[in-house]
Amino acid sequence: MASDTSTLERNRITARVSKDVREKLEQAANSSGATLNQFVVQAAVEKAEQILERKRVTRLSARDAEWMLNLLDQPPRSPNSKLQRALENYDKATRGDSNSAFDWPTRPDDV
Repeated sequence: MASDTSTLERNRITARVSKDVREKLEQAANSSGATLNQFVVQAAVEKAEQILERKRVTRLSARDAEWMLNLLDQPPRSPNSKLQRALENYDKATRGDSNSAFDWPTRPDDV
């Protein structure tokens, strides 16, 4: 009877490196108990995760975080004439598109 489990699709990545780089990678792989391929793939995945995490997360110093929280606690100001004109131009350009980023319901003044 045939198995229902599917095999993972695998792709190959190759890289040309100097002898010194290969020796360094092999030494590190041996020290960690991994094959060279396992070590290189794991190191690349860890680096990719770091880079993607930096794009997703904004880190603030304690001072900057306090400034941001204080700013968020303040009630919003009414839009000035330039911002009002920009919103009107945006509304004209999008022609009332329901997917508009600024199509938010208005809030009561006492909020």
